[in-house]
Amino acid sequence: MVRPNRAREVLRNGGVVFSSSVRLPAPGLCELLGFAGFDFVLLDCEHGAADAATIDSLVMGCHSGGTVPVVRVLKNDDPEPMMQVLDLGAQGVLIPHCRTADDAFRLKQAVAYPPAGIRGFGPGRAAKWGMIPTPDYLASIDETVLTIALVEDPEGIERATEIARVGLDVLWVGTSDLACALGVPGQPGHPRVMEAAGVVLRACQAAGIACGFPARDAAQAVWAREAGYRAIGYGCAEQYVMQTSRQFLREVGQGERSAT
Repeated sequence: MVRPNRAREVLRNGGVVFSSSVRLPAPGLCELLGFAGFDFVLLDCEHGAADAATIDSLVMGCHSGGTVPVVRVLKNDDPEPMMQVLDLGAQGVLIPHCRTADDAFRLKQAVAYPPAGIRGFGPGRAAKWGMIPTPDYLASIDETVLTIALVEDPEGIERATEIARVGLDVLWVGTSDLACALGVPGQPGHPRVMEAAGVVLRACQAAGIACGFPARDAAQAVWAREAGYRAIGYGCAEQYVMQTSRQFLREVGQGERSAT
């Protein structure tokens, strides 16, 4: 039996999932976030330091911690990296800058085997290195892949309805990139950004799929859940270390020490 995808199952049943992310090549951070209780961990290949060998170990860290590994690939127009990370055992793929329905459809095609998609046959960890018979693997693996697209450009907001109709699992609002694109850089909570986020949320609700939102703190996460967002992200592991470390040093009177 292939490894189940708890996060996708929760979403398919109308529930809410929570995630965090990892940028540095540290499997232990993935394991820690899993033990903490996050439903999935985003392994960031767009802004982080991960290559294929690193993804291999980060995926094992996620599995060790009991969480779902989802890889954020560098580009949305190349299906090969999407297929590769799945062969390494990732259970989901997130594409950046989804601007059109074609972008979303390309992801949907890349992660599914024929006849539903174009994924090349090369199972590895997901098939337990050959322990799962090929017919059993093919009969169930497509249902365990979480598909997420970042909508973070004005073009994507304008086409949110048609993108949502493609039928991915989640459209995720990229508030930071949207803030830059809408002329309010560094203000992800600006009314223009939040208005755009609402457009994506309503499109997802109409299409019967989940909408994702990156919360800055617990209060905003509660707000997002109550507003109808069903995939909620919270920072990254490296950010937690920095924030907690700085808070401690300030409290002991070392907060003004400069970085070297």
